[in-house]
Amino acid sequence: MIVNAITTNTTNISSTSRAELSAEDFWQLLLTHLQMQDPFQATDMSAMMEQFVTIQAAREMARLSDALQRVQALLLLGRVVSANWEGEEISGTVVSVSLSGSPTLGVKVGEQTVVIPINSVWEVATERIINFSTQA
Repeated sequence: MIVNAITTNTTNISSTSRAELSAEDFWQLLLTHLQMQDPFQATDMSAMMEQFVTIQAAREMARLSDALQRVQALLLLGRVVSANWEGEEISGTVVSVSLSGSPTLGVKVGEQTVVIPINSVWEVATERIINFSTQA
């Protein structure tokens, strides 16, 4: 039995983010769909476009929400916050902020610095505490 190789068109997929559908990816998908569809059973392209726009809008809203949360974390530097973390109430001055992944705050409580997620903060003091040091 002789088997002949089947050649297919391959598409390079970016390894940076396979979870995201770019506009170029969408248009390529739409073009492929149009080429493969049965001309007697045409699908509604407006529904496909509507789905794409909805997905893109949801993705952009998630990005905006993440950016606003990061800005909010930076604005808390030097402020006294109260938070519920691991079953206890923590109150102290925000001395550091980490923006990698989900934003976290370094809160100084007495001599100890506790790292808490920003979403555990339930109260922020209205005054900002600023310590100036004249030592070099």
